[in-house]
Amino acid sequence: MLSEFGPLHELLETSNGTVNETVLRHLLALHIRNQLRQGELEHRRNIYLITVPIMLVFCVIGTVINLSICVSARLIRRPLSPTMCFSVSLAGADAYAASILGLGLVVNSLLPVGFGVETLSRCPTLVLEALRLGGVISTAAHLLALALNHYVGILRPLHYARLITRGRVLTSIGFLWLVPILFFLVYFAAAGGFRADGCSLDFLPFSTFRRVVASLFFVPLICMFFAYTHIFIMVRQHQRGSLRNQNSSQLKSSVKAVVTTLLILGTYILCWMPAVVTFILICYDCSMHPRQLHWRTHLEMAITTNTLVVLKCLVDPVIYAARMPEIKLALRRLRQLLLCRPGTPGSLQPGRNTRTTLLAGTQRGLRTTTTAATSLRQNGHTEIPLRVLRSAGAPQPVQC
Repeated sequence: MLSEFGPLHELLETSNGTVNETVLRHLLALHIRNQLRQGELEHRRNIYLITVPIMLVFCVIGTVINLSICVSARLIRRPLSPTMCFSVSLAGADAYAASILGLGLVVNSLLPVGFGVETLSRCPTLVLEALRLGGVISTAAHLLALALNHYVGILRPLHYARLITRGRVLTSIGFLWLVPILFFLVYFAAAGGFRADGCSLDFLPFSTFRRVVASLFFVPLICMFFAYTHIFIMVRQHQRGSLRNQNSSQLKSSVKAVVTTLLILGTYILCWMPAVVTFILICYDCSMHPRQLHWRTHLEMAITTNTLVVLKCLVDPVIYAARMPEIKLALRRLRQLLLCRPGTPGSLQPGRNTRTTLLAGTQRGLRTTTTAATSLRQNGHTEIPLRVLRSAGAPQPVQC
């Protein structure tokens, strides 16, 4: 039996040849603990090999769908409204979040745990973490920008065009993308993460850093809560007749956009809140130490939170398509353009003007009537004169 422990069995025998029972019991306990540890690692590896590829598939699907919304924006009539600009940029932020989450799952989970392959050193890991957290805060910043846009549009409709200009919108979108990522890179450098003698990840599992991340999540959330509360108070006042001077159709359009944003905000809260709460509650100096949790519980929590984040990137495009007619029609046109075969009438030719090609509509869902007004009927709905569509810069029908 002692031979199972290799050369150590010689140390277990005393000078008279008897076995030291205390040392034997200690080694047996150590051997059993190592066996259990190996079993846990093998079980964890099997779980990673099953769940991580599934999440990666959803990450790819979410990235493709959100990017298709961004590409289809080229098919929407120009110029885009500020609300549409922020919404398309938010779809891009969702695509970025899904892609960076998938990359993190590969290099931090699938390869090292599932296949035992060491991937990134500390410095690339720190950069990847800054990009991941920057994507999360960028999404929150986009939602806050949409809330402020709705706030000005409903409370100051006469000053909206002067305050929310296209130049300011594009500048704001640039800041919404760059500032969160730059903030985390600077914060990591100030916290001693990027050093000349090598990068350090020691500050990541402590409460100071996690409180900073949580504040960047909850502060925009609180601001949005007060903004939308005030918006709905104003809408109720209008419904009671106290704001009759405001354009009713414009208000209805603004309220519909507000509801769409609130649905997206709801998915943001439901899908990100569990991850943020566990992030700030479980750390080395928090109320709960990671070692206090069973490894299976910790693994289940990680899988659940990551799955919710991926689902958010899948649900948001459905909300866009269901609540925004422009996005829905643009996605249909994009699908029809992708189905066009080279060499057929109306297909994409290299020498044609890019703007004209991308703005070309489809004839599958659009039928031209033979009335004197030369109008366009879409799916049996109201006829729209083609001259109105041309003057508005709307896409024209094309046959693939």
